Amino acid sequence: MATNSAGPVQLGGASVAAGAASASVIGPLDDALARRAIENYRTSKKRSAGRYQLVGADLNGDGVREALVLFQGKDWCTRTGCSMAVFQSLDNGFRPISRTVRVKPPIEITDVATNGYRDILVQTGGGPAPERRVRLQFTGENYSRNAMLQPEVPLGSVVRTEIAIKASAQQ
Repeated sequence: MATNSAGPVQLGGASVAAGAASASVIGPLDDALARRAIENYRTSKKRSAGRYQLVGADLNGDGVREALVLFQGKDWCTRTGCSMAVFQSLDNGFRPISRTVRVKPPIEITDVATNGYRDILVQTGGGPAPERRVRLQFTGENYSRNAMLQPEVPLGSVVRTEIAIKASAQQ
């Protein structure tokens, strides 16, 4: 039975042996429907067309992948990061459920969930602010709106992650 606890919960439980690979939450999604939703979202925000990275990930454990989008380009980015949006899958497309600013890759999906959605680790910072790795948690309505305002996740912290969007030389 699922709980709606505000605190993090471990997904996958203790049945996964230490060091064993768990099933991937990342995979394909309906590219045409996702791209249409992204274009509608971009238009609604009155932003110019530009590059983005798109990946499917089952963030809420329902067996259906949400679309995770990292927008790039001058309309979406600052020195401290870019805008990341999460779109929920519907029968006939996707709808945006969250937008977080000041996000840099790598973007990692954890095996810990808060309010029914997996936590997401991202990089943030740069320019005058130090670069940090932070955890985005679902509030029950959306993920944290500003990555810079989240607490740092110490390197070497014991949490399993899967890389959704890799860091690249071009940001």
